[in-house]
Amino acid sequence: MYLQSSKYRLKRKSPRRFNLALIFVLCVLIVAATLFQAYVVPIIPPPFLPTSTPTRPASSYASDADKLFKDGKLIPSIEMYKQAILLAPTNSDLYVAISRVQIFAHDYQGALENAQNAVLRSKSAIAYAVYGEALYRLEKDQGGNTFAEADKQLRKSIDLDPSLALAHAYYAEMLMDMDWANWKNASSEARTSVTLAPGLLESHRAMGYIYYLTGNYSEALAEYLKAVDIHGKLADLWIYLGDCYQGVTEPQNAIEAYLKASALAPQNPDPMARISRTYAREGEYGKAVQYAETAVNLAPLDPRNHGLLGVMYYHNREYQKAVTQLTLAIAGGTLDAGAVTGLPLGPFPVSEYYWTYGLALVKVGRCPDAIPVFQLLQQQMPDDPDVMANVTDGLMQCKVITPTPGG
Repeated sequence: MYLQSSKYRLKRKSPRRFNLALIFVLCVLIVAATLFQAYVVPIIPPPFLPTSTPTRPASSYASDADKLFKDGKLIPSIEMYKQAILLAPTNSDLYVAISRVQIFAHDYQGALENAQNAVLRSKSAIAYAVYGEALYRLEKDQGGNTFAEADKQLRKSIDLDPSLALAHAYYAEMLMDMDWANWKNASSEARTSVTLAPGLLESHRAMGYIYYLTGNYSEALAEYLKAVDIHGKLADLWIYLGDCYQGVTEPQNAIEAYLKASALAPQNPDPMARISRTYAREGEYGKAVQYAETAVNLAPLDPRNHGLLGVMYYHNREYQKAVTQLTLAIAGGTLDAGAVTGLPLGPFPVSEYYWTYGLALVKVGRCPDAIPVFQLLQQQMPDDPDVMANVTDGLMQCKVITPTPGG
């Protein structure tokens, strides 16, 4: 007899299914934990212990700065010297080094400040030398020519160390700019510098500068070639070299030197302006205009560049364009780039801008505007034969004066 009751009926349980996704995740976590323990944990420093990151020494930055200078990379060199100074702020040699580079980079205010720092930390001859040079360059850049304080500092440097060639080189160039009547003393200082340090580029630059200003262009060329051999990646030296080639009437070599300068300092308008002048001397005014336009594009707020372009437009018979550019050079004006400040009448080349402005006004039929320009030149520069020749020409064209019989 079978008992049938739901109370006692057993139900068969279905088999449990495994969660494969969960198993996979757990396996991944186990592997990751094993790898972390094996490879990551050993390289993590214990907490609260100081790190052992090495500090780069100032000498390393200074060494890199010197290499950058030798490569002609003046701004990066200056920045590297600044890093060195942050690490060694009492090192006078670093202030001397950065000041010398800043002088080559035409940062005369920065050079002066660092030279003063050098003098404060070391009353050495070389510190006084770069201090005097920075004073001289800054005053010259601002249009001065007395150089009294620079003279004092350079004399002090030479008194401290008569064998310091750098001081003699700096002093030679400054003496020439103070008064050309000093040329014998300047030449003596430059020769002393070359004798003391024939491998110093400033020595040959100074000697070349004295030769050039005294009209000894072949000798000047030889000295600047020596300077370029010592350091061939400074734009200024190539500009000076180009000027010397002009002096010995080698215009193509001059142009090549200016192009080299432009390649080294592509934002500097001076090489382009000099190339423009070179082509003008050869009567190639179309090319002269092109390079003058490039100079204006590089430095649109410099009135001298507008003056140069105006002169080249005039010689290329583009008279209205000449008037526009010469107006900016003389009276100033506003451009998209900013304001151009006009140039007061002064020696060549500014005087050339004025007389060319007057002549261009005549060419476009504006004699009433041209006559006051010629009269100003007459009043202020009566002893300059080039000025007076062009003034006379302009006034004759405006029928203010008439040519003398047989004149």
